[in-house]
Amino acid sequence: MTQTRGFGAPFRYVQGPDALKALPRLARPHGRKLLTIIDPFLHDRLKRALETYLARTEVTSVFHKFGGECTLAEIASLTKLARQTLSEVICGLGGGKTLDTAKLVAKALKKPLIIAPSSAATDAPVSAMGVIYHPDGRHLRCELLDHAPELVLVDSTLISQAPIRLFVSGLGDALSTQFEAQANALSNTPNYVGPGYRPTLAGLAVAEACQRVIMKKGLKALKALKAQKLTQDLEDVIEANILLSGLGFENTGCAGAHALHTGIHEIEGSNRLYHGEVVAFGLLFQLALEKAGPKKLSPILAFMAKAGLPLCFSDLGLRPSPKNLALISARILDGNSGIEAEPFPVTKPLIASALNQANRLGQAYRNDHPHLPPALCRP
Repeated sequence: MTQTRGFGAPFRYVQGPDALKALPRLARPHGRKLLTIIDPFLHDRLKRALETYLARTEVTSVFHKFGGECTLAEIASLTKLARQTLSEVICGLGGGKTLDTAKLVAKALKKPLIIAPSSAATDAPVSAMGVIYHPDGRHLRCELLDHAPELVLVDSTLISQAPIRLFVSGLGDALSTQFEAQANALSNTPNYVGPGYRPTLAGLAVAEACQRVIMKKGLKALKALKAQKLTQDLEDVIEANILLSGLGFENTGCAGAHALHTGIHEIEGSNRLYHGEVVAFGLLFQLALEKAGPKKLSPILAFMAKAGLPLCFSDLGLRPSPKNLALISARILDGNSGIEAEPFPVTKPLIASALNQANRLGQAYRNDHPHLPPALCRP
C-alpha cells in the first residue's frame, strides 16, 4: 500500500434548526440555476418551502420528483434534464437514493453539488460515493465521485420530523464505523479517497469520535426524538450519524459490516430493510468473523437491543437457510463488497459460520432479556 495519506471531506457542512432557509445564500457562490431532485414522499411540501426561500432572490430552481430508485436510467434521464434546463448546480434533497442520484448526475455533468438529507438514516450525504441499483432494488455497484459535495446542508428540524426508524437505522450505520476502520488499519487497505490512500490520523480520530458519541449519547438522543425535543444530544448524534460516520468510513474504509449489506440483498424480501439496519447486524457478523470476545460484544448487543436495531435473522424477517447463506456468501466474495478489508483470508465456510454465530448471539441475548422491545424492522 502507498505511504501517501489522504483525507476527503465536503467543502462546507452546515447543520442547525431550519437550515434549509439558508439554501439561496449558500448556493449562490456555486451558481444561480439549480436542478433540485426531491424525495417523492417529501416533494410537494419541500418544493413549496424552497419556492418560498428562493422567492425574491436571484437563485432559481427546476424541481424534479425522484423516481424512487437510483438506477442508470434515472441518472441518464436527470442528466438530460439538467442539460436542457441549463442547470448550474445539482441539489439533492431527501433520502440516500435520492442523494446518490443527485451525486451521480453532478458527476456526469461536472457540476457543483449540494446535498440536503431529510433524515439521519445514513452517512451517505457527506461521502464522494454513490450506490447504483438495478430497477428491482438489487445492488449493482458503487461509484466514486471526483470529490465530496460542495455543500452538505443539514436541517435538524427536518431531520427530527423523519420517522424514528430512519434515525435508528443511522445509529446502526454509524455504530460500525470504528470497527470497520480498525479492520482496514490492520489489513493496511486503502481508503476511498481518490484512488485510495493510507488513512490519516484525522480519519482514524473521526471514526473513534463517532463511536464515542453514538455509545454515550445515542439512546439519549433517541429519547429526545421520541419526545419531539431538539436537544443538544440529538444535534450531536445527528452530526455523528451523518458527518462523523461519513468522514470516518470514507477516510478509513468499510469492512465486514458493509459487506453483509451487499450480500444480503441477494435474498428475497431484503429490500424492505434500511441500510443501517442491515449494517448493524453486519457488525455482529463482522465481530463474529473476527472472533471478538464478550467484552467487545456485550455493550454492542445491549446498545442495539435498546435502540431497536436487529439482533438476528428473525428480527430482519429473513431465514438463515443454507440456500440464503450460500447466496449471501457468494455475493460477499464476488468482489468489492468490503470483506477484502478484513485482516485475514475470508472463505465461504467462514462467512456461513460467522453468520450463524451472529444469529445465535442475537437470539441468545433476546432470550436472556425477554422484556426487550422488538426490533423496529421486525415484520
